[in-house]
Amino acid sequence: MIKVTISALLVVVFLGGAFFYFNREAEAPNEDENNENTSKSDENVSDNAEISEQNSKISAILKTAKGDIELELYPEIAPKTVENFVKLSKNNFYNGIKFHRVIAGFVIQGGDPLSKTDDPMVGTGGPGYVFEDEINPRSLGLSDLEISNLESEGYEYNYDLESLPIKVGALAMANSGPNTNGSQFFLVTEKDQPHLNGKHTVFGRVVTGMDVVLKIEQGDAIQSITFLDAK
Repeated sequence: MIKVTISALLVVVFLGGAFFYFNREAEAPNEDENNENTSKSDENVSDNAEISEQNSKISAILKTAKGDIELELYPEIAPKTVENFVKLSKNNFYNGIKFHRVIAGFVIQGGDPLSKTDDPMVGTGGPGYVFEDEINPRSLGLSDLEISNLESEGYEYNYDLESLPIKVGALAMANSGPNTNGSQFFLVTEKDQPHLNGKHTVFGRVVTGMDVVLKIEQGDAIQSITFLDAK
């Protein structure tokens, strides 16, 4: 069970075998702590957080019954994460997996294979392995104190990377703590989430189809994820 500090009103939601305690400012997209296998940034995010034309890009189409979502993936920004997402997608891992967590104004989250059968442990599933985060907190504008606090929680950073902030349209990995990435991911829907910077690897963004993202409801399934030519 993941408990997140509440500043005002306590809200309790039961989602797929796990209780989440949250408000809009404190919530983080997480996988349950039993998975087999969130510091607030400065207001002025570094210009390095923007995608340059020199970065390689992989275009993907995520199909749902509500419509298509076109994604752009950035292998130079999060190479292992993109490689994992592409591998799983090409192996049809995501086909039929549901968005098991949808919070209005915040995120839609999917990627748990347990959601295919509505397993009561949904939210804890993955591909059978975990891998490390790919985050450079300095390129996100985090202060030395914020970085130190996150490192004391177990986060390990790669300062050679050029990381992206968790803004509207961002595609990022969900996790159950440092270095616990697997297959679950989330898309930010209506508001930037700077308090999640430094805790989740951003590896892509929505290019077109944000209207579809906003239509997604809990239980909607991913039909397929296909790829166009890399740029």
